[in-house]
Amino acid sequence: MAAMDRVTAAPSASALRPRMARAAGWLLGGNISSQGLRLLSNLLLTRLLLPEAFGLVAAVNTLYFALVMFSDLGVWQSVVKSERGTQPAFLGTAWSVQLLRSVLLCAVVLLCAAAMRWAGQSGRFPQGTVYADARLPAMIAVFSLCALLQGLESMKLALAQRALQLGHLARLELMSQLIAMVVTLGLALATRSVWSLLVGTLVSSAARTVLSHRYLPGRPSRPRWDRSSAHEIVGFGKWIFLSSVIGFAAAHGEKLILGASLSSANFGVFSIASTLLVAVMGVYSSLNAHLIFSTLSEALRVDARRAAQVYAQVQQIADLFLGLLSGALFMAGHWLVWWLYDARYQDAGWMLQWLSLGLLAVRNQVVEQLMFAQGQPAWVSASNALRALALALLVPAGFAFAGERGAIAAVVASQFVAWPIAWWFKARNGLLSWKSERVWLPACVLGGLAGWALDAGLAIATR
Repeated sequence: MAAMDRVTAAPSASALRPRMARAAGWLLGGNISSQGLRLLSNLLLTRLLLPEAFGLVAAVNTLYFALVMFSDLGVWQSVVKSERGTQPAFLGTAWSVQLLRSVLLCAVVLLCAAAMRWAGQSGRFPQGTVYADARLPAMIAVFSLCALLQGLESMKLALAQRALQLGHLARLELMSQLIAMVVTLGLALATRSVWSLLVGTLVSSAARTVLSHRYLPGRPSRPRWDRSSAHEIVGFGKWIFLSSVIGFAAAHGEKLILGASLSSANFGVFSIASTLLVAVMGVYSSLNAHLIFSTLSEALRVDARRAAQVYAQVQQIADLFLGLLSGALFMAGHWLVWWLYDARYQDAGWMLQWLSLGLLAVRNQVVEQLMFAQGQPAWVSASNALRALALALLVPAGFAFAGERGAIAAVVASQFVAWPIAWWFKARNGLLSWKSERVWLPACVLGGLAGWALDAGLAIATR
């Protein structure tokens, strides 16, 4: 019987590689197209709107995203990970949990908008900062509709990710993004108002929800409640919830802190630097979110030893990409801002250079996906807790000592404090080896040399 199991497992494991390659191809193509559309939209909007508009929307997005993460129960991850993830009872229960969460989230967002309005009128925020802007509470309240729209999304999205049918997801994302881009640009051209950005976000959420039901193949799920399914989802989700709360603080806590320190215009410039960083590393982020977790989960279901091999291969690819990108942007990233934006946004150049060093810390997201796939999210929570604590301590200190530059240097430094936890996990699981750690530093040096050459060449050419 053991021999038969090995024979059965082997073809499944070998079949994973071409499926992973096809899924990666769709993700690469879809994400490059998506980032191109987002960058084009951003460039056009910066010509139509003032920097403070981007600062306000960045603040709304950050606050809303914080609430989304604080209520995350890992419904999608449960469908992808669970052996029962394709059963109607499990899917219906998952959708019911998602719907209940969305209603609660909408109510919390409205309460937060009311609290922000009261705090602003009471003078609780420093004058001239983003949080003191009188328009912010109303914008947050309107954003509550996004919570309801996201709760209505079909479980076909999670099933497509589970089956590595990422072509469908890529096309859906592009369609919803293109619809939102047309609406946003049209409104911005007609009104020159910050509200055009907000309406565009709502249109994107609505389009994504409708397309998830109408465009994706498969049977529609119906809300239902199965006690054993709910127990499994909530049992796994409590760790996802904890990890998401701490993870948000670790990944975006600096925005919450800087929102109380910077003006809307300066925060808008910072958001441009962050947007560019997301654009240039969007491929990796999409692969990590949609492909790596699904691939490692399936490999673990087939053969734990195969999962270790898949991890090592994926980690090397990630390290090569992130190392080259980090080194090149640190040396020459300011030219990207110089070329794309007008003088109002040029401070985003040095911000992008410094923030790009944090890309090296992102390499540990691969092993964090393995932690989730193995059902050990407590390790991720510990890593995120260290990063969040570092942000809470270092960013205010950096801002007090050296202003914006000190705060951004602190943001970068805080991203590396959890590396010992990742090394410890890999050592315990037999994953820490020269093979898995040898790529990132040489790749960063090589990327830095290429960026230095590009910087020197462009400096000569523009004299």
